Order: sequence, then C-alpha cells, then structure tokens
Amino acid sequence: MSSAAALLLRPTSATTHPLLHQSSPKSFFLRLHPSRRRLPVPRLSLTPTTASNSNSNSSPPPPSPSPPSPAPAAPPSLFSNWSPPRAIWRGLSALLLAGQVFHRVLTGRVHRRNLLAQLRRVGPGSAGVALLTAAFVGMAFTIQFVREFTRLGLHRSVGGVLALALARELSPVVTAVVVAGRVGSAFAAELGTMQVSEQTDTLRVLGAHPVDYLVVPRVLACVLALPVLTLISFALGLASSAFLADSVFGVSVSIILESARRALRPWDLISSLLKSQVFGAIIAVVSCAWGVTTHGGAKGVGESTTSAVVVSLVGIFVSDFALSCLFFQGAGDSLKYAMG
Repeated sequence: MSSAAALLLRPTSATTHPLLHQSSPKSFFLRLHPSRRRLPVPRLSLTPTTASNSNSNSSPPPPSPSPPSPAPAAPPSLFSNWSPPRAIWRGLSALLLAGQVFHRVLTGRVHRRNLLAQLRRVGPGSAGVALLTAAFVGMAFTIQFVREFTRLGLHRSVGGVLALALARELSPVVTAVVVAGRVGSAFAAELGTMQVSEQTDTLRVLGAHPVDYLVVPRVLACVLALPVLTLISFALGLASSAFLADSVFGVSVSIILESARRALRPWDLISSLLKSQVFGAIIAVVSCAWGVTTHGGAKGVGESTTSAVVVSLVGIFVSDFALSCLFFQGAGDSLKYAMG
C-alpha cells in the first residue's frame, strides 16, 4: 500500500486533529473547535445604504411625496351670518298677515261660527270696562271745561266742546286702548300658546288653515265690534258729562245737549267710526301676528303678549294723528255753531 493510502486509512487522533475533541478515553465524536463555532452571518438591512457602501454610479433614492396642501377656505359672504331684527321680521309678518286676511275676506273664506264667538267676546265681553272708562273720562273733561267756560260766560258752548272732543278723539282712542289691553293681549297669548304647543300644525293636519280658522274671525270681530263700542262709549260719556254739569256746576242738561247738537256734524261721527275700524284692524292684526310668531315656551308667550299690546298702542296713537290730519284739516267752524 502506498504511503498516501496509508495516511487516509490511519485513524486520526483527537489530539492531533483540530475538529475532533476527546470527551472520554473510550469514545470519540466530532466536535466543533471553539474557534469555529461562531461563523459570520450576513444580515439584511431595510434601510438604504449610505453613499460610502453603495455604488458611486447609483442614483439617489426618490424623495417621499409631500401631503397635499388644504384648499384655501372661501371668504364668508357679506350677509351669510346676518338675520333681520325680530321687530322687522314681525312687522313684515304683520303686513303679510293683513294681506292674507284681506284676500280671504274678499273671497268669502270666513269661518262664521268662530266669527260669532269672537264678536261676542270683543263686543259684549268688553262693553263693561269700555263704558266705565268712557263715563269717567267724560266726567273728568267736564270738570276741566265747565268751570273755565262758566267763568268766561261761555257755559252755553260747554256741550259742543265736550261733544266734539268725545266724538273726534276721546271715544275712539279710549275704547281702542281698552280693547287693546283686554282683547289684544288675549289674542296674542292664545295664538302664542297654540304656536309653541304645535296646535297650529294640528289644524293643518286636520285640513283647516290657521289663517282662516284663527286670524280672519278675530280681525273681522274687532273691525265690526269696535265702532259699536265707540258709539256707545260716546253716548255714555256725553250723558255722564251732562249729569255732572247739571248736578255740580248748575249747567242745565238741556243746554249741554242743545249745544252738542248744534256743534256736531255727521262727518264727526263718521270719522269716529272710521277711526275705530282702523284701530280694530291694527289691534287684531298686530296681536295675531305677534302670537303666530311666538317661540321660546312660556317666556316667549309672555314677551309676545306684552310686545303686542305696546305695539298696538303705539299704532293706535300714530294712526290717530294721521287720520286726524286727514279728516279735520279744514275744520274750524264747529265751535261757532256750538255758541249759538
């Protein structure tokens, strides 16, 4: 056998070979040398290599996309957050409601049963306080006029002055103020309560229009009943004035009534009735408009009621001035007839 083959067949000693380690004197097994146990393992990196390790000819990594910039907000328009004041809004509502009532009256869309109920409420229901107020207003003016006219020797013209004052101004204005305080406040409170409790929506569901069922009868009741109340108030005011002048100041009732008859003209009573109708329309339309535009629960109902009465009174006084300028611009001979 050759020397090379003998070398391959010869057992290797554990002490001579570096890969063999002797654990016991009788057995030998293959063990790794301590210097060969930890072999270098290549590691993968998820980060891009630096310029020193990468190829010089490689291109740089693409930049990451930037997030899109938000679109510029549109500038707010001039009237985007503006709402009309509540007074203007309610005034426009009152004008619109007045137009609807006028159209329904012309077309005959009137709830007659509700109209009769509102007539009883506005007429007989308000007659007591209106007549009581007219009586004391007439007596108060009698105290002011009779004493001064008697001292001047003009006691025969006292009745004419009282009649003109009551017919032209006092009776329609005082009666309208009483009705505004008693009936107008009730209209605003009722319709305001129905509005906040959604009863008006229930009427629409049942097929009844709220304007036909609620507003038109109230407006017509005030327009029709207020002139009658004004005439009765004028009569009672003149009667109380004559009674006080006769019982306190010694001016006969016949003198007072005769002077009133000579001073009064038919136009004085007609103008009083026209004023009363205008005042009644103002009271009813304002009260109903303020009622149907109520919101905010019980507090809103109270505010609408108070505001309706105040606006009605202001409307009465402003319209009285305008109508007086229109009706009595050329008047001036009534007192001459009253003096006889």
